[in-house]
Amino acid sequence: MSSKVFFFPPTPPRSPYYNLAIEESIAVHMVKSNITAGIRLWKNPDSIILGLSENPYRNIKEHVVSAYETEAKRNGFGKKPKPNFCYIARRASGGGTVFHSLSGNINYSLYFNLEERKELFPVKDSYDHILGIISKSLSPQNIQSYPKGKSDLVLEKDGVFKKISGNAQFRKRSCIVQHGTLILEESLIGKVAEVLHHPPEEPDYRKERTHKDFLTSLPPFFSEEKWAIDLVQEVFLYLNLPSPTDFSKISFFGRDFSTFRKQVLRESEIIRKKKYQNPDYTLHREIPT
Repeated sequence: MSSKVFFFPPTPPRSPYYNLAIEESIAVHMVKSNITAGIRLWKNPDSIILGLSENPYRNIKEHVVSAYETEAKRNGFGKKPKPNFCYIARRASGGGTVFHSLSGNINYSLYFNLEERKELFPVKDSYDHILGIISKSLSPQNIQSYPKGKSDLVLEKDGVFKKISGNAQFRKRSCIVQHGTLILEESLIGKVAEVLHHPPEEPDYRKERTHKDFLTSLPPFFSEEKWAIDLVQEVFLYLNLPSPTDFSKISFFGRDFSTFRKQVLRESEIIRKKKYQNPDYTLHREIPT
C-alpha cells in the first residue's frame, strides 16, 4: 500500500475552538481514509489552553476567567477570533495549561497511523520518536534542543535548561496525535505570567522557577518558513519515504485529499459547536448529550 502524508499549512486566524475541533476531526477520519501521517502548523489568537483534566479556577488568574464567563454569556463564540480578548479552551490531550498568541508562538500537530507505526504504541517510545523529529527539524537552523521531563524540549543557556516547547498527546481510532508549541517571542513569556498562576504540578528540572526564569524563546534568526520545510522532511525521513519536492502535492487543500478534507471540515463543525466552544466543557468538562 502506498503511503499518503498530508501537510496542513497555517491558515488565516480562527478561534481556538475551530483549531481544536479541526485537530480532533483529522484524528477521527485519518486512519479510515488510509492516510499514514500528517503535519499541521497553526496559530491561535490570545488563548489559554487547558489540559484535559486541568482546573481553570486553579490555573488561570481570576480576572481572565471572569472576562471569559461574561463573554460566553453575553455573546457566545464562533469561528472567527475576537479582538482584544483572551480565550479559554480545553484540549483533548492531558498535560498542563499553556498560553498561545498569534505572534508569540507557533503550534504543530503530528499525526501517525498506529496500524502502520506500531512502535508508537508505548507512550514513552512515542514521545522519544516524535520529540526526536521536532528536535532534528530545528537543527538545520543551528538550534540544538534536547528532550527533558516527560514531554518538553529545552535549549541550554549558560548551563541552564530552559523550556522552548511543551508537548502532549491524544489517540483516536488508531491515530496518535502529538501537538506542541514553539515559543517565538520573549514577550509571550511576560504574558504567561499575567494570565496563569504557577502550575500546581511541574517537572523536576523546573525547580520552582518562575515562568520568566523557566521559559525561553527561539532565537530571532529562526525562520518559520524554513522550519516548516525541515519538519515535513524529518517526518518523511522517519517514515522512510522520499522527501516531497512539490508541497502542493501533499497539501491538505490539494486534490488528493479532497474527500478526506470534506469529511474533516464537516465533522469539525459538529465537534466545535457541541464541545470546544461550549463553556460547560471548557470550565467543567461537561458535554451535553
